Amino acid sequence: MPYNENLYEHIDFPREENPFVFHYDTAKSIVNFTTHWQDGTEILYFTDGEADVTSDTVTERFSAGDIAVINRTNIHSIISRTEICRYYCLITDSEFLEREGIPIYDVTFKFRIRDERAQEYYRAFIDEMHSGERCSGTAARADVLLLFTYLCRHFTEPDDPVTPVQHRQIDMVKTAIKYIQENFSRDIDVEGISAKAGFSKYYFCHGFRKITGRTVVDYINLVRCQHAKKLMATGKYNVSESADMCGFKNLSYFTRTYKKHIGELPSESLREK
Repeated sequence: MPYNENLYEHIDFPREENPFVFHYDTAKSIVNFTTHWQDGTEILYFTDGEADVTSDTVTERFSAGDIAVINRTNIHSIISRTEICRYYCLITDSEFLEREGIPIYDVTFKFRIRDERAQEYYRAFIDEMHSGERCSGTAARADVLLLFTYLCRHFTEPDDPVTPVQHRQIDMVKTAIKYIQENFSRDIDVEGISAKAGFSKYYFCHGFRKITGRTVVDYINLVRCQHAKKLMATGKYNVSESADMCGFKNLSYFTRTYKKHIGELPSESLREK
């Protein structure tokens, strides 16, 4: 599945050319995109199927024609509710937007947008990205700015809907997510992660499940399985090596866990490479 990067997503934007990341994704009902976050604002434009999108504490269902705006630094995830769900994804560098007069650090966009003109701006950007014509990069940057200008004028929230308590829990989970991303191949446990986040084990586990919809152990295993799949896809590592490199010390446990999270046996993923 393309571009299902997880956890904290560090993105190096090619600022001198195109200060954004753009791709077309397909989500399948058996696998959800792991909860993650990044600094850039993410705009999704759905073309087929339905999916539940969670942004911080809010979950809504999106279908073809809908636009979802994930505000910068929001924790978010996508779960397909149909066999196949397809959507465009645009993640734009915050510094680029700020330099061009878009007050990205001071606005909160509405989560769901279903508006013909917003769709037209997004489609114009898509067409330009696929055109291959001279100065297409310049035109694409202009289309991005037109889209964000329109959203700033018509689709911003007056107040932050997240409460101080929710902010504290979200920051706690972000810290844990980044720690898991950096240490999933090591022998990590709930006690160590909760201490790193600065909260008691009980409060941490309760808040983590509330925000991500998963237990901490389940989340760690999902991250490990997704990375193991990437390793096997390179053709350089077998099942046992991939399991060990991702923190699994018991091969039978890895096989069961992988089947649960990925929807197929590790050997099947290996044959697909």
